[in-house]
Amino acid sequence: MTVPTDDIPSEVVDLSAALAALDSLPNAERVRVSMQIAAQFLEYAAYEMALEQSAGDVSEIIHMAARLDQAARRIDESTVPTRPGHDLRKI
Repeated sequence: MTVPTDDIPSEVVDLSAALAALDSLPNAERVRVSMQIAAQFLEYAAYEMALEQSAGDVSEIIHMAARLDQAARRIDESTVPTRPGHDLRKI
């Protein structure tokens, strides 16, 4: 992981097992799942921030999480096979 983690306990940032599990997935699924996990971490952070930070800061984090989740869903939808002339994404 390339994020500085000097002030975070090592047991919190040891992502080796999670990354190894992600590496076993096909690429498109790996991207989608990684984005969904990141969105869940952002939601968790927003929940933990809610009592101590401003509503604007919390809502910004929630918005980021929602954008990531939406992007992951778009990736998932783009891999769904459709019959010619039947684009399920327009429904």
